[in-house]
Amino acid sequence: MLQNKVQLIVYPDSVDGNLAGVAKFIDIYLKDLIGGVHILPFYPSSADRGFAPLTHLEVDPAFGTWTDIKQIATQYDLVVDLTVNHVSVDSEYFQDFLQKGDASLYRDMFLDIDRVLKRYGVTDEAFAEIYRPRPTLPYTSFEFADGSTRRLWTTFTSQQIDFDVEAGVTRDLVVSFINHLAEQGVKLIRLDAVGYCVKRPHTTSFLIPETLDYIGWLRQVTPEKIDLLAEIHYGPDKQVELLNRSEVEWVYDFSLPLLILHAIHASNATNLKHWITIRPYEQITTLDTHDGIGVVDVEYLMSPKEIEETTAWVKQNGGNEALRASGEASGELDVYQINCTYYSALGTDDDAYIVARAIQFFVPGIPQVYYVGLLAGTNDLAVFNETKRGRDVNRHNYTWSEITAAMEQSVVARLLKLMKFRSSYPAFDGHFFLISSADDSLVMKWQRDDLYCQAEINLVTKEVWVEWLEPQSQEIKRERF
Repeated sequence: MLQNKVQLIVYPDSVDGNLAGVAKFIDIYLKDLIGGVHILPFYPSSADRGFAPLTHLEVDPAFGTWTDIKQIATQYDLVVDLTVNHVSVDSEYFQDFLQKGDASLYRDMFLDIDRVLKRYGVTDEAFAEIYRPRPTLPYTSFEFADGSTRRLWTTFTSQQIDFDVEAGVTRDLVVSFINHLAEQGVKLIRLDAVGYCVKRPHTTSFLIPETLDYIGWLRQVTPEKIDLLAEIHYGPDKQVELLNRSEVEWVYDFSLPLLILHAIHASNATNLKHWITIRPYEQITTLDTHDGIGVVDVEYLMSPKEIEETTAWVKQNGGNEALRASGEASGELDVYQINCTYYSALGTDDDAYIVARAIQFFVPGIPQVYYVGLLAGTNDLAVFNETKRGRDVNRHNYTWSEITAAMEQSVVARLLKLMKFRSSYPAFDGHFFLISSADDSLVMKWQRDDLYCQAEINLVTKEVWVEWLEPQSQEIKRERF
């Protein structure tokens, strides 16, 4: 069972260059503040900062070794990624297929478009309705060793070749990945891009019934001691559906980040309160991740006008359009989310940032804090102007001197204090109550036996007051965070 404490999200090389740097950072600054660590892909990879893995059986030597991974797993709940939709084109599996063609043992592991069309007796138009994360075609033409060319399914980029997850050879490989990760002490596996796994003509090919069945199979072959987390960017109804089917233990609350931004910008928590009253508790809460700030995730929870006004405000503070203006080229920006650090999205307003984190920490679920957000990082425009990839504004690599400087910021000190309270106060394992309050405020309470803590948040003044019963002295304390 996962600890009900704050978790850190971090790249294997984003803090002092490697996994040893991550461990050092945690040991010095976060030892009593977190209960888990999500280490983003540390496997050998050819693209997308780790999300085009060659395998899940190795650690990229540039980051460290399995010993580094196991060391963190012995002290904290370890969260890792399993890229279930695709593998790198540089992987031994795909390279063998390119060399040997239909004679390859891995032939059935990949989706040849023409074979798929023949399988279902359809033409290309049958896949016109697919839900796309990119504005490009879902396939890439590859040249084989014999000189022939084939179109193969690539949902994301030409570096990420899709699996045929219904093929036995693919499933055998996935099981080997899961078992190996289990041996490293992993507590939670994040199913990356799982919604795109199964393709069917005349459907969106996104989280269709066959994909839900595949997720159910993943649950069956994963050891019980490991929880599963589905990474799905879509309307909140899909998250609820996954939990209701009991295929995974956790989903992401990707609706929360934009709802909080809207509440702060409009000084109105009506939509946010509605979501808090209907949302499932089995959620990993985030404000920022290695991707962007989700927009499609608030479908039905905010009106089109509210979404437009909130996203316009965020973009004015540094998201998407501001990024375009900062560089010589337009850059590659996401189509369903905003590329921006959360601190920048709030206009680098310290009080607003603490309000946002207080809401995240008091809402039911396990909160995760992305390393850039932990350090109150702003958009890295220098990297964006170099790579032209929007997501890179929120993926800064911190040197140790940059880390020590960031930790001196008063807003970071306030955040760390809030994290410590969330990870240590016992009432968060009790019962949650959303207390009636004015539209421009939020009052959230946790109670376990006689112990309680209550956050009172004013969206106009951007104040966070927390009241709690001290376990040892039985004194009632009240403090502004």
